[in-house]
Amino acid sequence: MSKYDPLARHLSEIEDDSITMTFAKIDELVSGGLPGSAYDHRPWWANRHDGSGAQNQGWQSVGWESSDVDMDKEKVTFVRVVKRRTDFKDSPFVKPLTLDEAKQGLAAKFGVTADQIDINIRG
Repeated sequence: MSKYDPLARHLSEIEDDSITMTFAKIDELVSGGLPGSAYDHRPWWANRHDGSGAQNQGWQSVGWESSDVDMDKEKVTFVRVVKRRTDFKDSPFVKPLTLDEAKQGLAAKFGVTADQIDINIRG
């Protein structure tokens, strides 16, 4: 379990497609609080797609990405990049994506339409 799971759980329960949160609120949610680098270094809030960064894996695992980060006001806006699912009421908060949702997320990431994305699964 990651210290960022409570943040992921919180985001997964949001119905809107964007939310602005203070660093203080996120600090309350994160087990052990935010590290100093979250307050000092803008890149800490970056979305990564290389498998590194436990913090961004937390919000990206539930279909969100950081958008606007205001280091002076200590606020960050998260935006939903994968359509919200409502069919997992009794399941763990980290929800597996359907192929359509994966295509939506990839399309948003690469600036193309979902019908331009092909996913091949090899066994």
